[in-house]
Amino acid sequence: MNRVTKRALLLSIGLGLGSLGFGLSAAAPANAADKVTWTWSLYGPPRAATVTFEYLAKVAKEKSGGNFTINLRYNEQLGEAKDFLDGIKVDSFQGAFVAYSYAPAKTPLQGVLDMPFLPIPDLVTQAKVLDAYQAWKPVSDELSKWNAMHFMTLLLPQYEFMGTGKPPRNLEDWKGMRVRALGGLGEAMKLLGAVPTSVSAPEVYTALERGTFQAASFPFTYSFTAYKLHEVSKWYTLGMNLGIIHNSVVLSQTAWKALPDEYKKILEDARPEAYRLQREAYEEADKKSLPLFEKRKLEVIKVSPEMRDKLIATAGRPVWDQWAAETEKKGLPGKEALEKVIALTKQPTN
Repeated sequence: MNRVTKRALLLSIGLGLGSLGFGLSAAAPANAADKVTWTWSLYGPPRAATVTFEYLAKVAKEKSGGNFTINLRYNEQLGEAKDFLDGIKVDSFQGAFVAYSYAPAKTPLQGVLDMPFLPIPDLVTQAKVLDAYQAWKPVSDELSKWNAMHFMTLLLPQYEFMGTGKPPRNLEDWKGMRVRALGGLGEAMKLLGAVPTSVSAPEVYTALERGTFQAASFPFTYSFTAYKLHEVSKWYTLGMNLGIIHNSVVLSQTAWKALPDEYKKILEDARPEAYRLQREAYEEADKKSLPLFEKRKLEVIKVSPEMRDKLIATAGRPVWDQWAAETEKKGLPGKEALEKVIALTKQPTN
């Protein structure tokens, strides 16, 4: 073998080993220096509730030196909100803004958090109770079936109603009224004689404007202005504190497992500040929304403590008990789930 031939052979071997090394590197788990791009699917426009996503995306990029990017896709660009868990399951995207009540059959145990009039007085308690419940094994296992994991709660203020037509000045006025109320909140309104319907948030404005229903329940106050419902309404309730339709930041288990530990820590460390910013965003939203309601001269239907006690007796506890019984019939721990949530509300927040 002459010198030229030998050199060519060595070069060929070197390139082959280099290619092999590159292949092994590409197949190996990402390390902290790798560039990672995620996409999160959100429903609705940017608003107070999306502050969490925006902050997490900002921190991920800054703390990773630009190597970890999270792209946010608003207004159901990647599919309908009710199908977000399906998208997570097949890794169409790595995270989502999931409202479980949009597809309740997929995660039945989540329904207890949508019960009306639960004793959750503030947003700090809400985060504590909901995060602890999501960590309960039956609930986390339920999400795992969708390749999904709860990352953090999306805090929501208590729901109130905004609507058109005759204002509900007493409990009897709800009878026969068509309302947008999801999950357990809808069941509560049914007990008051209303006719609940399930419509995703982005469709509510058009439905209310066309008279498909006369009132819509949303977190007070930011959602009403985010979806411009105040522009087609005549009144809103205050002090009803109906409950919430809970949402989570849900991540793909596949994506999370593949994420470098350094990037996981960035997101985990950002949670406390994300919660603080959520609470602050709602306070700021109220300062902007209430003057808009006044400008439109919307009538305020104040719910007295005495009327709310009647609401709880008529449409609160009965819905809890019904949900627990129906969930038990499905072979799921409905009674235990309800008891767990109530017990969590009684624990100190510190």
